Amino acid sequence: MRMRYVAIAGVVGMGLAGPAQAQAMPPPFEDTAQIVCVDRPAAIELLAVYERDIAIGDQVLDELAEQGVCERATFSGKPVVDVYKRHPTGALREGHVFEVHVTGGEVLKGRPKAYMLLFVMHDNEV
Repeated sequence: MRMRYVAIAGVVGMGLAGPAQAQAMPPPFEDTAQIVCVDRPAAIELLAVYERDIAIGDQVLDELAEQGVCERATFSGKPVVDVYKRHPTGALREGHVFEVHVTGGEVLKGRPKAYMLLFVMHDNEV
C-alpha cells in the first residue's frame, strides 16, 4: 500500500514540475550540436515534421541543409526567447523553437542569430 502512495506522489510531482520545466529558458551552451534554421517559419515547419516522424524530419533537414535554410551545427549560444511554445489552444508544446544569439562557432554561413529546435523526448521514445 505504501508503495502505491509513493508512485502516486511521484506522478503528481512530475505533473506539477512538467509545466514549470517546459516554460524555463535553456541555459547558454558551449560547443553543442543543435538543429538551427535561418528564420522562425522554417524552424517551426521543421519541428512540426520532427514531431510527426523523426526519420522524415532528418530527411527534410538534409534537404533544407542543401538549400542553406537549416542545418545541424556545433556552436555556442545563448537562447533569448521561446518563439513557439504554445498551441493555438494556449496549451504548452513539447517542441520549442528558441531564438539564439550565436556566441561561438559558425552557424548558417556566419549568422549572428538563428532559430534552434528543441524537442522533448519521452522515456519511452528512442
